[in-house]
Amino acid sequence: MKLGQYEGLTIKGSSTKVTEQEIEDKIDELAEEYTDYKEITSRDTVQKEDYLNIDYATTIDGKENEDYSDSSIDIHLGEGNLNVDDDVDVGSKVGQEVEVEFTFPESYEDTSVAGKKCQMTVTINAIEKEVVPEITDSFIKKNTDYSTLKEYKQQVRKDLISDKKTEAQQNNEDALWTKIMENVTQIKEFPEDAVKQEVKNVKIENKEMAEYFGMSVSDFIEQYNDMSIEEYAKDSLKRQCVQDLLVEAKNVTVTDEELNKEIQYYIDELGYKDKKDVLDTMPEKEIRSELLYTNLMTALLKDTKIQKAE
Repeated sequence: MKLGQYEGLTIKGSSTKVTEQEIEDKIDELAEEYTDYKEITSRDTVQKEDYLNIDYATTIDGKENEDYSDSSIDIHLGEGNLNVDDDVDVGSKVGQEVEVEFTFPESYEDTSVAGKKCQMTVTINAIEKEVVPEITDSFIKKNTDYSTLKEYKQQVRKDLISDKKTEAQQNNEDALWTKIMENVTQIKEFPEDAVKQEVKNVKIENKEMAEYFGMSVSDFIEQYNDMSIEEYAKDSLKRQCVQDLLVEAKNVTVTDEELNKEIQYYIDELGYKDKKDVLDTMPEKEIRSELLYTNLMTALLKDTKIQKAE
């Protein structure tokens, strides 16, 4: 790889402004967290947009599947819950069992059931009403570490500003890195054995996440990065080379003091017992690598013009 322009570039900055609506949205989230459901006993017939408490059992290939069965679940009709909206409707009654038949999409993330027909038995336990608490000073004092709603809102604002600053920093790094990569030139192709090794590395690094989504690593990479695993490996090698060249060009290093400070952060903030505990989980080489990237981006951003967000 050969570097192009990496200093004196211009990128668009991200806004860190926090609006009153964003604060109110956080208050609404708190209310939702403490929302409760109270049984309606004055009627036993389901009405439009009722809240229901249900049990459901799903049969696949002639056997009940525990992964797709549960009990005492609160749902809101009309929100597409559990494929039941078309079958549990106005006129259904408490105590009634409703049979729901559907087919999982062929592209469903859980490949063990993708494309399979199934039958779900839904039992209506109760009709409920949603009880959303009013967020007052007394509620805040009882359920948070703050004494008044005003104090809580002040903290929410601080947290949102902190989050937006972190997000803006990441956006700046991503924007700068994109421009740097656009300016580099690939002098020659990577050796075939290097690409094969990087494919192995990619498979190891993404194995757990791919399994979580019920996908092969190759399919996971292709779906979420819009490129084949071989293309992704080559792109990864390209970025590694460019980072190495930039580290050399900017004379970036990681001191022992920075390393020890980072290890202490893991102990103080992330719950590790001591230095040995940290290094048993994350090798020193890996910590240094992350710090090296952080120091590199800090150095590069100093030489970058960041346009103020509107």
